[in-house]
Amino acid sequence: MNRSRVVNFIKYLGLLSTIVLLIFTHGQTQEMIGKTKSPTLVTVGIYQNNPKIFIDDNEKPAGFWVEIIDGIAQAENWSITYIPCQWKECLRKVERGDIDLMVDVAYSDKRNQLFDFNNEVVLASWSQVYARRDLNLNSILDLDGKKVGILKSSIQKEVLQEQIKAFGITPELIEVDDFNDIFVLIETGEIDAGIVNNFFGKKFDNGYNIVRTNILINPARLHFIVKTGDPLSLLPRIDRQLQLLIKDSNSIYYQAQKKWLEPNVKFGWKQIKDIIINSFIYLPFFVLIFLSLWNYLLKKEINYRKKIEFNLEESKQRYASLTSVVPVGIFRTNIGHKCIYINDYCCELMGLSPEKVIGEGWLNGIYSEDRDMVLQYWLNCIEENQQFKLEYRFQRPDGEIIWVYGQCIAEYDAQGKLKGYVGTITNISDRIKIEQQLKHNALHDKLTGLPNRHLLIERLELALKKQKRYLDYNFSLLFLDLDNFKIVNDSLGHLVGDELLIEVAKILKFFIRDTDVASRLGGDEFVILLEDIEGIAEGVKIAQRILEGLQSPLILSNQEVFVSTSIGIICGGERHHSALDLLRDGDIAMYRAKKNGKGKYAIFDPVMDSQAMERLQIENDLRIAIDKNQFIIYYQPIVNLETNSIEEFEALIRWQHPEKGLLSPIKFIDIAEETGLIIPIGTWMLENACQQLLTWQKQFNHSLKVNVNLSVRQLQESLLSLLDRLLVSYPLQPNTLGLEITESMLIQNIDITINLLNQIKMKGISISIDDFGTGYSSFSYLHQLPVDALKIDRSFVNVLDLDNRHRVIAESIISLSQSIGIKTVAEGIENEKQKQWLQNKGCRLGQGYLFSPPVTAIEATVFLQKQIYVESAE
Repeated sequence: MNRSRVVNFIKYLGLLSTIVLLIFTHGQTQEMIGKTKSPTLVTVGIYQNNPKIFIDDNEKPAGFWVEIIDGIAQAENWSITYIPCQWKECLRKVERGDIDLMVDVAYSDKRNQLFDFNNEVVLASWSQVYARRDLNLNSILDLDGKKVGILKSSIQKEVLQEQIKAFGITPELIEVDDFNDIFVLIETGEIDAGIVNNFFGKKFDNGYNIVRTNILINPARLHFIVKTGDPLSLLPRIDRQLQLLIKDSNSIYYQAQKKWLEPNVKFGWKQIKDIIINSFIYLPFFVLIFLSLWNYLLKKEINYRKKIEFNLEESKQRYASLTSVVPVGIFRTNIGHKCIYINDYCCELMGLSPEKVIGEGWLNGIYSEDRDMVLQYWLNCIEENQQFKLEYRFQRPDGEIIWVYGQCIAEYDAQGKLKGYVGTITNISDRIKIEQQLKHNALHDKLTGLPNRHLLIERLELALKKQKRYLDYNFSLLFLDLDNFKIVNDSLGHLVGDELLIEVAKILKFFIRDTDVASRLGGDEFVILLEDIEGIAEGVKIAQRILEGLQSPLILSNQEVFVSTSIGIICGGERHHSALDLLRDGDIAMYRAKKNGKGKYAIFDPVMDSQAMERLQIENDLRIAIDKNQFIIYYQPIVNLETNSIEEFEALIRWQHPEKGLLSPIKFIDIAEETGLIIPIGTWMLENACQQLLTWQKQFNHSLKVNVNLSVRQLQESLLSLLDRLLVSYPLQPNTLGLEITESMLIQNIDITINLLNQIKMKGISISIDDFGTGYSSFSYLHQLPVDALKIDRSFVNVLDLDNRHRVIAESIISLSQSIGIKTVAEGIENEKQKQWLQNKGCRLGQGYLFSPPVTAIEATVFLQKQIYVESAE
């Protein structure tokens, strides 16, 4: 029995061990499956652009970009296949999705519509002009008349052609197949200058007898691109890996830059200078060794030794004199990096005395933001036994910051033992300033210094992409347009107008954060991008602050100038697919704010967009209506208040819209005024009214009169020639054609207007002032105008029973007309009580629904026939 239990226990242990083994084996199997996950296949376009990316002599991919993408691929478990293609062919393949990834692509608005760019800038690039050594080129204007080499089908060619056109110069462009051909042609004198990529130039210019100029063009930021939508989600992973690489100063990113993008050391003038400097450094030591040996061999020749020592001292003095006048900073350090010699130019460059540099060290003069980088690079070069070459900044004691190019090499004694370091410092501030200014000018407004439209659109596109990636990210856009800026510009001059724009730019920058963007689109339009905000309320708060800030006058050229702005506010959302969508909606909201009274803000909503589209549709339909003659004229009788007989008609335009039916002027006249379509519409109306009036005069043998309303755009010199043509075509009875103008039209250029109205009056045409009392009523100039009648606005007539103030105004207008001998016409008469009051006050003529609404020409003809019949019967 006990034995049976032991056997069963052993069996149980065996079964338990088997289960544990199976569990452990299953875990290991799953781990092995996880570790052997197949890599993601990624195809990359490769083309010839040495040293950045190319296929080498062994038919293998090489260059800066190849090492970067290979490093990223290893970190992300990608399998890279390089597809050789020409530049343009590569772009087309990415767009079609034939290849997954493209490298070394400069950002542009056009490309951003076709591809998706990664966020991190991989490289900053530009193109540089090289020239013959005997040719001095200081600016792009010096290229005029020169033979200039340029790469076929390159972006440099497009940019250069734009600048040639902008500056009005005429160089002869010689197209070549690659950058190397440009250097060869310059060296042989077949061309005067050429344009190459800065990386190619730095790497290969030492091999040619050419000179690099300070003329730079086409600053660009280089990125990775994929097909729109990023089908494989490559860009976020590329950005993540780039951030890690850029943070690590020892990463493959910096190794690739150093390997491919830093110039090769070739024998040239720079090397000759290094040899000369080294010769002066080492010569005294070789002489000293020689003298020591000579002294050992010739112990008794003391006089000769003194002579040798004298020569040695003289040599040192010559060396010191040379280093003190050469325009390059020269210094030496011991093995502990302490400065033991520095020439005068180097001290002058740093603004420090030799004692201070030797006592405290030259590293203290390096700009604080560059100090760690320089020190780290210095130590790396020492550790790797490489030459120190770096561009960095010095800050002088007076605060001035200068850019320098520093070089340094190790110095060894005769036994090969390290004894210190010797180096040079060259002032490159002028070149750096030119490069920075060129980059700044390409992305900023010249007048205000604000980001320009190009940079704004780039930031807006990035904001839209960021919003799609991060659900909690919000941004807002403020579209501003100054109110009445043209008046300031025209009345005070363009210089004051420019001052105003500069001051407004300062105000906008004052009210936003450093992370936000205030830009100038052009003219008096500004746009503010507010990033990482809670919601639209923050945009409203900034808009209110700007409006309040502009309430105080600005002092421009010793005079106070008041200016306001209208602001459209939008919040980025799903309806916006591009920067242009944002600007469009901001512009619509801004115009709504301006329409609401200026000096205000309006928040965009989709209704505004539909209203803008409706307005655009009306404008398009108006153009069709002019071509297809869709307008008709209605006539409202003007009657004698005593006899109730029709003496005149007012011609009123209507639009017989094929879909919307009969439209009154209130639906389209304002749009016609803004677009200038009022000119052909007004011409058509004058001609048709004259034709109808002539028909009535012949039919009824009656001196009937028709009045036609004029717009402010029609009141110009060309109106006189139009009236002459119409009076010849339609021989009307004198003073039976009348023109009605508003008070606001009179105020604009009053002297010119009076002269024009006098010329119209001399043609036998009567003139009435419409809606009198509602605008800029001024009794001081009324007696100067050749006016036949004042029309009392309906607002003073149809409220006579309610408002004594309006009654007094109407009575004053009638009295004024009687005193200067012109007639009055009351508009909007709707009942007998109004008619009777006006008649008692001396108003002779009136119109309104009491007598008749506006009617067609046929109905008006029937009225006239009835009136003639009644008069003949009496």
